[in-house]
Amino acid sequence: MDARKLLAPLLGAVLLAAVGAGVWFSNRRLTHDQVQQIEQARHVSARGLIGSEKESYFSDPKVQQALAGLGITVATEKAGSRTIATRYDAKQYDFGFPSGAPAAASLKQQAKAAAVYTPFYTPIVFASWRPIADILVANGIAQRDGDFYYVVDMPKLMALVESGARWKDLKDSAAFQTNKAVLLNSTDVRTSNSAAMYLALASYIANDQQVVQSQADLARVLPVVSPLFLRQGFQESSSAGPFEDYLALGMGKAPLLVAYESQLIEFWLKHPDRVNSDMVVLYPRPTVFSKHVLVPYTPAGERVGQALETNAELQSLAHDYGYRTGGAVKGPEVWAKAGVKVPEVLVDVIDPPSYEWLERMIRDIESHYP
Repeated sequence: MDARKLLAPLLGAVLLAAVGAGVWFSNRRLTHDQVQQIEQARHVSARGLIGSEKESYFSDPKVQQALAGLGITVATEKAGSRTIATRYDAKQYDFGFPSGAPAAASLKQQAKAAAVYTPFYTPIVFASWRPIADILVANGIAQRDGDFYYVVDMPKLMALVESGARWKDLKDSAAFQTNKAVLLNSTDVRTSNSAAMYLALASYIANDQQVVQSQADLARVLPVVSPLFLRQGFQESSSAGPFEDYLALGMGKAPLLVAYESQLIEFWLKHPDRVNSDMVVLYPRPTVFSKHVLVPYTPAGERVGQALETNAELQSLAHDYGYRTGGAVKGPEVWAKAGVKVPEVLVDVIDPPSYEWLERMIRDIESHYP
């Protein structure tokens, strides 16, 4: 037999094996490269500009660990919500996370974001003290609801404030016989969302319980709402400072403080010995929700927003900081187990004005500051 006829099949087999090995090696390299690309895409670092009240949430090692498990590292810088709305910069930040829907709407427009994320929210409340709440009850302005919280008739309270009434002149005010005017203490409306939400609420009352949405509405409400801020004296730029003063200095400093429900809930959860103290929460009726809306500027920002809104662990951790969430467990039922019993559902809730109208009111008030 010809040797070439014997070698030909053998050489063909060797060649076929070599080609197969090459294909296998090529595919193995391709798969490895794909894995590397997927791994790089899975781990992202994001930088965000956030409201100060969310700083403790993002600083929590459990939150950081939950985010890391999803391949996300987040670094934050805090600022007032109005400042966040005017500092859109996709080169410096991956997302903006203000504390109110109006500021977020402005950011969304600037960023041309296809979607935004609302992982949690909290209503505006008044942080106060039981003796103060009882004075308001005696004067027909508030009522106790259950054993834990009070409800305030907001039109009646605003009428009392507008009249220039002083605490010592109110019925049954022996526990707070001071010459101080009845005022709500807030943060600086020029910088802070909690003050802006108070403005939204006060302007609604002053506008015959209608949301401000025209120049005629502005002319009607500004003479009423501007003094609410201008009469206060010094105001801090973010919500953390006034709440610390409320805790440290008692009712003499701020008998009625505009605050977030989340601030009080977080404090009580961390200090259960204070649940039955004279600290009380008053819910204005109507009230307004402060929605914490994350606006992504980049794909990394999208990852953060999706994680905060959909991850069950991150939603549960938000409850530890007093935030209400969507989903099957919203927060109040968790807090009740710790003795912090607040309304599960708030029905009488208004919408804030659009960013444009709210900004016009703020600018007008700003023009009257020295």
